[in-house]
Amino acid sequence: MKNWVEIAGVEDIPRLQARLVKTGYHKLAVFRTATDEIFAVEDDCPHKHGPLSQGVVHDNLV
Repeated sequence: MKNWVEIAGVEDIPRLQARLVKTGYHKLAVFRTATDEIFAVEDDCPHKHGPLSQGVVHDNLV
């Protein structure tokens, strides 16, 4: 797909942790679960307005 940009390999994101990815005007928090699923969301907590990339992964929750 033209709009997809490779940012890292699965092994580059530690299990149960996140990495911050900056793309143009966006900051994304990219997470890896214990079962190696990868999720990416805007790096802004809607509740506390802090960086989600500094959060801890519990199952599929941050």
